[in-house]
Amino acid sequence: MNIKKAKQYVAYNESAIYAAECFAKVINEFIRITHKKFSIKVNHNEYLLLEQILLNPGINQGDLARTTSIQRNYVSKLLLALENDGYITREQETKSKQIIAVKSYITKKGEKIYKEARNIILNEALKMFNEQDINELNDISQKLFKQIDKIKKIQNIKF
Repeated sequence: MNIKKAKQYVAYNESAIYAAECFAKVINEFIRITHKKFSIKVNHNEYLLLEQILLNPGINQGDLARTTSIQRNYVSKLLLALENDGYITREQETKSKQIIAVKSYITKKGEKIYKEARNIILNEALKMFNEQDINELNDISQKLFKQIDKIKKIQNIKF
């Protein structure tokens, strides 16, 4: 390795990839602690599904799995729990007596619990960050999403 290349070398634990991994772990732990501290009635994965269903009425299980990066079989389990709790309704779309899709819709009760959870999470996040931090985080988010899209395209990753 020549000197020029050696100067460009960055140890993994000093790389942007490692920083993004650590940030994700810290945020996941923050979310877990917040859900527990405030006894939020849905777990974070259920919250993510409720958000997608609210934003995309009639969304199917496969699309929910892709947009939330939650495994499809786990999405199925979560949807059943959300339906049993009255937070969503699901309708089967059939064609010639064959089920081709199960569409999910949020209920008023689901919308209420989603908004309660969202307000708690956002309020807790705002306690940690000042306005400058939030602007910086928004800039970082935009840059990360740009890189995510680039990597997904290059590697043909679909989710």
